[in-house]
Amino acid sequence: MRVLIVTQGGGADLAPVESWLREQGHTVVTVTREAEVPAAWRSGTCALVMVDARTAPSRVPLVRALRSLPGGEESVLLLLGHRGALGSLRPVLEAGADDLLAWPVDEEELALRLELAHRRFVRREGRKGLPFGDDLKETLLAVSPVPTSITTITEGRVVAANEAYFELFGYTREEVIGRTTVELALWQAPLDRSQIVDTLRRHGTVRGVDAQYRTREGELRHTLLFMGLVPYGGTPHIIAFFPDITPLKRAEEGLRRSEVSFRTLIGSLPDLVAVFGTDSRVRYANLKVATALGYESVNELLGKHISDIIPKEDFASADARMHEAIRTGRAALQERQMVKRDGSVLHVESTTFPLPFDGEDAIVSVSHDLTERYQMQARLMLAQRMASVGTLAAGVAHEINNPLAYLTANLAFAREELAGVLPTGTRNMEPRLAEAVASAQAALAEAQQGADRVRSIVRDLKTFSRVDSAESAEVDVRQVLESTLNLATTEIRHRARLVKQLDAVPTVVGNESRLGQVFLNLLVNAAQAIPSGTPERHEIRVVTRLSGNGHVCVEVSDTGAGIAKEHLPHLFDPFFTTKEPGVGTGLGLSICHSLVTALGGEIHATSEPGRGSTFQVLLTPSQRLETERPPLTPPPAPTEKRGNVLVVDDEPLVCTALGRTLRPHHDVTLFTRAQEALERIEAGERFDVVFCDLMMPGMSGMDFYSALQARHPEQAQRVIFLTGGAVTPQARAFLESVPSPHLEKPFAGRELLSLIQERLAHA
Repeated sequence: MRVLIVTQGGGADLAPVESWLREQGHTVVTVTREAEVPAAWRSGTCALVMVDARTAPSRVPLVRALRSLPGGEESVLLLLGHRGALGSLRPVLEAGADDLLAWPVDEEELALRLELAHRRFVRREGRKGLPFGDDLKETLLAVSPVPTSITTITEGRVVAANEAYFELFGYTREEVIGRTTVELALWQAPLDRSQIVDTLRRHGTVRGVDAQYRTREGELRHTLLFMGLVPYGGTPHIIAFFPDITPLKRAEEGLRRSEVSFRTLIGSLPDLVAVFGTDSRVRYANLKVATALGYESVNELLGKHISDIIPKEDFASADARMHEAIRTGRAALQERQMVKRDGSVLHVESTTFPLPFDGEDAIVSVSHDLTERYQMQARLMLAQRMASVGTLAAGVAHEINNPLAYLTANLAFAREELAGVLPTGTRNMEPRLAEAVASAQAALAEAQQGADRVRSIVRDLKTFSRVDSAESAEVDVRQVLESTLNLATTEIRHRARLVKQLDAVPTVVGNESRLGQVFLNLLVNAAQAIPSGTPERHEIRVVTRLSGNGHVCVEVSDTGAGIAKEHLPHLFDPFFTTKEPGVGTGLGLSICHSLVTALGGEIHATSEPGRGSTFQVLLTPSQRLETERPPLTPPPAPTEKRGNVLVVDDEPLVCTALGRTLRPHHDVTLFTRAQEALERIEAGERFDVVFCDLMMPGMSGMDFYSALQARHPEQAQRVIFLTGGAVTPQARAFLESVPSPHLEKPFAGRELLSLIQERLAHA
């Protein structure tokens, strides 16, 4: 069979169809312009003409021209149209086309259409020169492969029909012949017949009308109705052909439903989903894409080129990936950036894969917003930095405490010695010597004040170094605030006056280190809200009190710039900040909120722009506040006893300082190695009090205590541990598990002497 294909725009995508036709033994002639059709026709009559009607605005003129060519009436005209849009080809069918073929082409369907076309052509060729009249029943009906009937014009009474007609509607010949189609209730809507008959009378033919019928069992069937007027029995009758397109309609409906389901799925997915055409323009997207990119509706995205929503430098690679996905059918996964409407960048992880959409090739992009992942990574990095700072602080405190211990001890000793050798003052001294002694005493006093200040700073620093401890205990919030204020003094003093109103409140259930972190963040924020240089005009007030519902309330107020009303609901959101870039990360208040809520508390903020802000922390009390009792009269000082004291510390200067402080009052033995001290006890010497450093090289204080506990338990009971800061969890756990007390370096000489006297009194 000779086949003429009339394509549009080159028709390169019809090459597989042409190849298949040739493999089936057909002769294929292809033209790409309508003007070339007559020349191709003159080279040989074509039994089948396949007209590409997918993109042309109208093929009616071409179909009429084909029918006017020599032999054109016998040729079968097959229209190629998009599946789901075949209804738009109805005018072409009415102009003289015979049948439709849906694109993309199904090979099995194409084979059936070709077989039908061949049969039609053979029948038409066979009718050349035959009379066309009353013998129609024996000729046309007998050979028609589609359901065919002949009815009266006015009533629609069936006078003849073929077997395909009876099979389609489920009636026998006896049940149909002589009855009207209305009586048989074939029409889905009875008015349909009258409208179609009117069209037939006006135009003489009806071609390819989508008509719906009911079978005897009530099943709804879709047909393409072709009608014409023919003489039968000496009078005009209607001949009608009913090619059944129910399977095609069902397929179209299934496709429509699948596309509706696909759109519903896209709309309900939590990820960002967009569909791009082969031209790299957005054909469809869900609302999450529009929202993430800052658009108010999806319609604002439709038609945008991919270069409008990704950085220009990424366009080439993205476009190449899309076409690679179409060519290979494989999905591609990568991290990329998307450009929001305001020009900012959104980081996503995107998967692209090919998928037909609305009957055309398309690329679906499913993207996951990585903002939350990046925020979590930033939190982890910040937590790691904070942990590193805490570990560093603990190590620094430990290293400072050892020299600070002998510094404070020696300063106290020097002052006491100087005062002891000058019981009568400097009145009888030579003036220059008296002046030098007075200056030395003043210098020692100032040095001791400085050492005490360093001691307080180190003690406060250790509050924030316990990064591995998350246990809750009874915490005195006033004590934590005092330590925190010492650390924040430098940040505050150049910006505002500090006002403390620390009323007596119960202890709270909490964690000293974490509360210190919360209070320090609030204090630093309060200071940074106030411009520097005019501290006399501004105030930072810290208050502790009991709230009306019995919670312990800590308030930090400032007279700074304040916070805008629209920003207040977002203060505790991660990465939200009103500070300038580089000043704040937006994580401080979020972390404070997490820490406070983890302790069972609450944190709130109130503010008025231009008049400052107040942050309020509410914590659960661990006990009721006891009424303050009047101080008891101190007992008379006991008579001082002299004891035998052992000092074990790996720092030689600490040993020397302790020996210098204690020897005027007690017998003192000094060792810098715990093993030597243990050997002395093993040799039989006994001590009233044993001061032992906790962390030492070789045999540690913990090992020393364990050895005494095993072999000399009475000496183990005499141990008092000295520590520059228990920097390991094991060391802290050890101190909590043994009954022996411990002193943190640096310590005052009077503190040591009082502790020794207390031990001697109970010996």
